Amino acid sequence: MPASGPEVLGPTPREPDQAFWDPEAQTRPREERRLRRDEALRRMLRRIWETPVPHFRRKLEAAGVASPDDVKGVDDLAGLPRTVKQELRDSEAAEPPFGDYRFTDVRRCVRIGQSTGTTGTPTVMMWTRHDLWVEYESAARNFWRSGWRPGMVATHAHPAYLYGGGAMLSGAYEYFGLVNLWVPPPDTDELAEQGIRAWLRMKPDIPFVGFSLGRFFEVSAKLGLDPREDVGLEIPAMPGGKGMPLVTAGLECYAYLGNSCGEPGAHLNEDWAIVEAVDPETGRPVPDGEWGDLTVTTLDRDNGLLRYALEEACSITREPCGCGETSVRGFWGGRFKDLLRSQGKHFQTAELEAALRAVEPVTKPSLEWAVVRPRDDAAELVVRVELAEGDPDEVAGRCRGEIRERLQLDARVEVLARDTLPRSGYKAQRVVEA
Repeated sequence: MPASGPEVLGPTPREPDQAFWDPEAQTRPREERRLRRDEALRRMLRRIWETPVPHFRRKLEAAGVASPDDVKGVDDLAGLPRTVKQELRDSEAAEPPFGDYRFTDVRRCVRIGQSTGTTGTPTVMMWTRHDLWVEYESAARNFWRSGWRPGMVATHAHPAYLYGGGAMLSGAYEYFGLVNLWVPPPDTDELAEQGIRAWLRMKPDIPFVGFSLGRFFEVSAKLGLDPREDVGLEIPAMPGGKGMPLVTAGLECYAYLGNSCGEPGAHLNEDWAIVEAVDPETGRPVPDGEWGDLTVTTLDRDNGLLRYALEEACSITREPCGCGETSVRGFWGGRFKDLLRSQGKHFQTAELEAALRAVEPVTKPSLEWAVVRPRDDAAELVVRVELAEGDPDEVAGRCRGEIRERLQLDARVEVLARDTLPRSGYKAQRVVEA
């Protein structure tokens, strides 16, 4: 008879005080991990010819790779072509609905989803049981590294249905053993209130943090509640210096790429992914510590991607970490589409947000802002920000001062009344057109 019972629904229990979720994998000597990655990459190349996977085989043959035996390991990866998301869209349009870049037939999968489509036509995502297991195990390392333990109550407000993020995060929580408190995305004040009322009744051990955090702050205040004291909401600190930890490569590629142990950067799950920071012009990795295009090759998945370029900035460090993990660490520098230029300087929306957060009046009850995309390098930087109480001229001056000090940019700051800018239940649109 097939196995049954709780042991098949989740992982083997761990001792709460052990340092790592998977000590063997997370502290493996780097050379041993390298040999394993070489073999996993060779397996992937063999599947491209044997399955076959037409999209990747065409690209490889055009680049002079005549057979999978031409690729010996990770050192050869830099000579292989990359694939960007538009190619996946084009493949799905030419060979609907799933395209010709799949390693696995849809009938062997257990879940289908779509990307959000925030950067264009949504792509279709597919997962087998094994693919979900890889994500859940990867997430478990992240959760354990963050100090979370089975039995804690965690909450989120990810969208669901065709967008796969909500189901993925809920599944990862439940696999790990967290109590999953899933509330609606706050697309309206009424839906935001549903989530807030749930948190008041069932206090999460792990407070909500997500793209729509500001909406929950705002609606809490409308209900006469202190978002922090009454609801338990928190605004995470904005990282400075090198950049944010590199935690994901997108749901269609690798949702739980890694996270931080508290030291700078994020430990990457190298046994399931090869992560490169690549020069967009040459396609070859840049030196460690420099910014390049985030490029990911997934390993040992039923649905894989070979040198998938996410058009986002990342950098890699191989410096040993004091926590004992032996994997490389990655930093995320933002999406290239959100990279703006004004007055001779490039900057990210996150840098603007950090400057505005230093002006307390515009953060109450939540920071609501937008920047007008500069038409050219000489265009004036226009920033719009809402204000509930205070002198608009004085606040505008403070915002201009913080932007000047932190980004060395001159800006025209337009102070707006509350509820002027559009709201979102998930990802707010910070860059707007004139």
